[in-house]
Amino acid sequence: MSRLVKRRKFTNRNKKIVFMLSICVLLFITIGYAYLSASLSINGNTTIASNSWDIHFANLSVTSGSVTASAPAAIQSGNTSISYSVELGLPGEYYEFSVDVVNGGTIPGKVSLVNIQGISNAAEPYLESSIKYTNGNPVQVDDLLNPGASKRIVVRVGYKEDLNSLPEDDIELDLELDITYTQADEEEITTDTIIQELIAENSSCFTKYEGQVTDQVGQTVTAQNVYFNKCADKRNIKFAGYCWQMIRTTETGGTKMIYNGEPVDGKCESSRADHKGIVQDDEVEEYTMNGSYLFGSSFTYDLDNDSFTLVETSTGTWDDYNYEDVIGKYTCMSNSTTCTTIYNINGYVSDTEALVTKYTIDTLDYAEIGKSSYNANSNSPATVGYMFNKVYNVMKGEIVVHEGETIKFGSEYIYNPITNRYTLTGITEEIAYSSTELEQDNLHYTCLNASGECVNIYFGTSFWISKHKVNIQYISISEGKGVEDALNEMLFDNDVNRHNSSIKGVVDSWYAQNLFDKTNYLEDAVYCNARNIVDSAGWDSDGPLNSDMYLDFNSRAEEYSLGCLNGTDQFSTANNLAKLAYPVGLINSDEVYYLSSTSLLAAKEYYWNLTPVDFRSYSNSVWFTDLEGGSFEAWQSYMNLGVRPVVSLKSSALITKGSGSEIDPWVVE
Repeated sequence: MSRLVKRRKFTNRNKKIVFMLSICVLLFITIGYAYLSASLSINGNTTIASNSWDIHFANLSVTSGSVTASAPAAIQSGNTSISYSVELGLPGEYYEFSVDVVNGGTIPGKVSLVNIQGISNAAEPYLESSIKYTNGNPVQVDDLLNPGASKRIVVRVGYKEDLNSLPEDDIELDLELDITYTQADEEEITTDTIIQELIAENSSCFTKYEGQVTDQVGQTVTAQNVYFNKCADKRNIKFAGYCWQMIRTTETGGTKMIYNGEPVDGKCESSRADHKGIVQDDEVEEYTMNGSYLFGSSFTYDLDNDSFTLVETSTGTWDDYNYEDVIGKYTCMSNSTTCTTIYNINGYVSDTEALVTKYTIDTLDYAEIGKSSYNANSNSPATVGYMFNKVYNVMKGEIVVHEGETIKFGSEYIYNPITNRYTLTGITEEIAYSSTELEQDNLHYTCLNASGECVNIYFGTSFWISKHKVNIQYISISEGKGVEDALNEMLFDNDVNRHNSSIKGVVDSWYAQNLFDKTNYLEDAVYCNARNIVDSAGWDSDGPLNSDMYLDFNSRAEEYSLGCLNGTDQFSTANNLAKLAYPVGLINSDEVYYLSSTSLLAAKEYYWNLTPVDFRSYSNSVWFTDLEGGSFEAWQSYMNLGVRPVVSLKSSALITKGSGSEIDPWVVE
């Protein structure tokens, strides 16, 4: 057995010596008519220039079904060699063991040589020997072994079965299997390389996704390279000073990962204590706006002083003419740029009142950057959007019909642009003081008067609930539009993404303050808002009258898919129809479904997904992940839940150390 030592020159910036471990398998085999005997020795020699190079064997286990060895396989002194002796008497008998090859040092290694020699032509028909990973893949050149990592290999020698004949004479041979580990250049240790190695060697931990995927704007394809990571000890990443957990690979070679808090002593353990972050008050308020205030497009925050500072400020006024200019913005409700409570303007109530959420600095679960509503205004289908524009609020109430009065309902309308008035047409009916119910099913339009003419027409669902009263849910429409136009303006139009949702504002401000200088490490992945409608029965102008205005965005009866149908739902910095300020988003419910790993997904608090569920009655719902890690719950968007950003590392991001466990995460630098 020979030992090979090599040296390479390095620049002053990267000055180090190449170390290597040469593992040789020596087999002396006599093949006879009745038995096959083998003496297998695995020996390793290490040339050590510093204590940082340490590749060794650990945790040897003989495979059940192996013949009894006269000298069972055992790791020898120094943990760099293995030897055993065995006799194989009949075709089909074998001896097999598995053992970890561990990199206990600080220098990454890779396989530079895999060589089997010594099998003669006479022996080849009868002998089988191999060294593979536990999933059956062979050990190959350039396989990586990172600092702190281990790979389990399986060594096997056997007498082939299903032989047509046996040798007439004994055959003696020496079989030598060499596996050489040498130092790997840091430039070769990328996230993509490590993950592909993990997929190859730990197939039971990774699930390949084979459906449709949209990881680039406008390109929905059948996935070829998407794998979901379910390895409990191979998914933790430390990046930009924060802990993250791997979700899946992307079709473009990236690694999507979800925020998992701040490390403690370099570790990302689940026992970490609460930390400070941005926390929304539980209540969404209808706030009276008095005069003009200073508004900011976003904000920064100071965790030490529990304060906020407005960014890109301008003076704004809340009234019927200017309110759209300040929706989505932030204010201290004064002309100051700094405050301990910051207000996010979410929606219109009246010319003097706005719907607002209030944020302060407080403690929260380590796995979250903050707590926020998804969108404070939940009375409209528009606000299931990660961004939104035109909002039609669904109103609900009772209309009292007095004696002698009538209210006309119609199935259609005409609009006169000169007079700016609607007139009910088609099938019409009137509800009078003595009415009991509407006889027709599709009478969805009304002017809430007897004439059937109006400037603002109302679309809704209504039914007679008691004498003299009509219970109605409706939206108010003007300028010649109908319900189809309203849905298009809220969900599908090219300008649908104008204002940030409540949660997007929190995510963007956190990113700008904490991750902006690491943007070149991230790929521009797509974050899918999935506002495509599955069922619009409650908003169908030709449909029956219903007790609520129902829309279904994400039916659980439908096939789960990573495809993103609408261009306006493909949030990315490269998409002008759904443009992100920064390459960051949220996990969607389809990713949660395919990941189905509660230990990865579970946190101490519920947290929002990116996927809308439905609009029912006069409130919308969005999926969230529960305490056990499941995303099979929906909550109204105004609720105050956790915020866990998602980013996607480029395939070229460099891993400098770590094994992927909670106590030893991979480090991207």
